Amino acid sequence: MLIELEGFAVYPDKIDRAKEWMQYLRSHQAEVDATLIPEHMQLEHIFSIDFAGRFYLCWYSNQTAMPPDVATSKNPVDIQHVKFWQECIDERVPSLKFNLENTFQPPKNA
Repeated sequence: MLIELEGFAVYPDKIDRAKEWMQYLRSHQAEVDATLIPEHMQLEHIFSIDFAGRFYLCWYSNQTAMPPDVATSKNPVDIQHVKFWQECIDERVPSLKFNLENTFQPPKNA
């Protein structure tokens, strides 16, 4: 099981565009959900936060195996996702990588 939480800085002049990106993903929910299967993704959440004077998009994922590189996907939603990423994410800023310390869940027979 691979569980990750990582945040990526958005270019300051691309915040509105990043919000359009999130709207694009919401408006294509079924198509996005279908991309999760080949990515071994059981669950994915995207959060946003203003931190240290920057706007970040943060991905939480729960996967059963390492995913293939989304940049090699031929899926139209993935192609659009990569375009948004290249336009909006400032990769010069180090990402915020969170380390998983504990996992808690109710007992299965509760």
